Amino acid sequence: MKKSFGDRVREARKNAGLTQAELAQKMNLSETTISRIENGSQVTSFETMVEFSDGLNVHLDFLLCDYLSGVSAEHDPVVQEILELLAPLPDNYRRYVRDNLIHVIEAFPTPSGKPSKKSAKQS
Repeated sequence: MKKSFGDRVREARKNAGLTQAELAQKMNLSETTISRIENGSQVTSFETMVEFSDGLNVHLDFLLCDYLSGVSAEHDPVVQEILELLAPLPDNYRRYVRDNLIHVIEAFPTPSGKPSKKSAKQS
């Protein structure tokens, strides 16, 4: 059975011994937001997904495993190559690369051909 992003957040939160209130405080979100994300009634941005990964001290791929359809390092040689390049780097360097990658991706046009809202604001 596939698990949603919210299911995996709930699992990681419980494994960390945190209540929804404690996670909300740690992430500067409301407890209602945490609840809605966990039960799947609220979608979140990729940036917030990364923040959940950091806040719960789990790898992002754990949270997104069933969320990303068809993207797998096993089946995508480019993803595999990126992972191999990142593997030997210390954690702080990998986070630096991740943060920069997020900025690069945000600069790409959306499917409508327009820059994303964040990149438009930065222009």
